Amino acid sequence: MWWLFIASLAAWVAMAGQAPAATPPSPASATGAVEVLQVRPDIYMLTVDGENVGLETGPQGAVVVDTGPASAAGALLDTIRRLSPHWIRFIVDTSADANLIGGNARLSAAGQSMMIGWQLLGRYHNRPDSITEHLLDTRAPIIARQGVLEQMASDPGGIRADELALPSDTFALPQTHYNFRINGDIVNVVAMPPAHSQADSVVLFRRADVVVTGAIFDVTRFPVIDVAHGGSINGEIAAIDQIMNNLAVASGPVVNSEDGTLIIPLHGAVCNQPELLTYRDMLYAVRSRVEDLMQHGRNLEQVEAADPAQGYEKRFGSDTGPWTTKDFIEAVYRSLETAQTQQRGRGGQG
Repeated sequence: MWWLFIASLAAWVAMAGQAPAATPPSPASATGAVEVLQVRPDIYMLTVDGENVGLETGPQGAVVVDTGPASAAGALLDTIRRLSPHWIRFIVDTSADANLIGGNARLSAAGQSMMIGWQLLGRYHNRPDSITEHLLDTRAPIIARQGVLEQMASDPGGIRADELALPSDTFALPQTHYNFRINGDIVNVVAMPPAHSQADSVVLFRRADVVVTGAIFDVTRFPVIDVAHGGSINGEIAAIDQIMNNLAVASGPVVNSEDGTLIIPLHGAVCNQPELLTYRDMLYAVRSRVEDLMQHGRNLEQVEAADPAQGYEKRFGSDTGPWTTKDFIEAVYRSLETAQTQQRGRGGQG
């Protein structure tokens, strides 16, 4: 039957060909514009124009977490091909930020979905015409929360307007995880509270014991809280707590790796649980100070003048650039203001 022939052809396509192979870089080196750090034997942190990208490699293919800015997509793809001779199989977007989704279309097109051949027949057995359609479009799927797709589709212009860059496999609450198995590992894409935005997720490579946090955790600066897209300081703290309590463990005798869970942040060096705890405590202290000032009737200008980030500015703050200390304090203030308004509304309904 014709559909059996197509399925057999799909299975042959899945096995035929590999990405160009080359000798992998040393554990810490630079490949063009991409800095490579080997975190575990099969996990890498690729730094592209300052943005950290997670990569898992293995005999079944590669998993890419965030794809960096569009301007560096070619260099990133070349580096991935050097590190892995196999197809890119999955891409995960942790948020809808342009600097994290810029390489989506190019990396997806350079990859190949694992769901072809007989798996396609299982999904599309009632729609045989769709088998041919999907044989012609076997790119690596892009996984994200539904809110990421909605934000990308609603924002005009740029990368977000490219249909090929949009997530193809999404999940939404109450589903809190999107899980898949590859290279003998279970990969958990975990929904987070509204921290950086309302549709954040982090990725846990369970066997490797590595977490990729996206924009939720940034050791080089105060976190960017995108209030316009649902981000909040309360969500930031809740998300960090969830990572720390449920996904990351400290080093100790009960952990196979002496390093404990390794954490790849948006920017900066690989971290561990104690460094995550330090970051959480900083957020908690700043929020408490701003809340106290607001309870005493201070407006935004007065809160900013009181310098609630004092003691943390040298490490995390900046007076210039796209995200300053003032921007952070305003985001904390605005998100707390929104939370108070919502709480009063709920109280009125009761």
